[in-house]
Amino acid sequence: MDASLDALVAVLVAGPNVKSVSDLTGKTIAIDDRYSESSISRVRTAMAAAGAPDVQLSKGQTTAISRLVGKEVPAAVVGLVSTRAADGFPEIARYKTFQIPLKPRSSPAEP
Repeated sequence: MDASLDALVAVLVAGPNVKSVSDLTGKTIAIDDRYSESSISRVRTAMAAAGAPDVQLSKGQTTAISRLVGKEVPAAVVGLVSTRAADGFPEIARYKTFQIPLKPRSSPAEP
């Protein structure tokens, strides 16, 4: 089992009209195509837990951040990183940054 995603957060950058994660309910959010389907599923679940059910995560030919800047989408997942790395993520002028904790994978009880 891949434990690399267990303590991660999704760094979500949103446009100026997004005041909270719940504002993204029913919207399409960009995510880079380097992420696996299982990672995308975990981000979708984490977004629902953070107050934004029914988000669509969309891969594209261009990077997620480029799609956000080009106003194709209201928000973009720009990284799945450790909490420490997320805390060091720079603020981007005129954009809001959210940290969405990914729920650890359920695993069998350890001996």
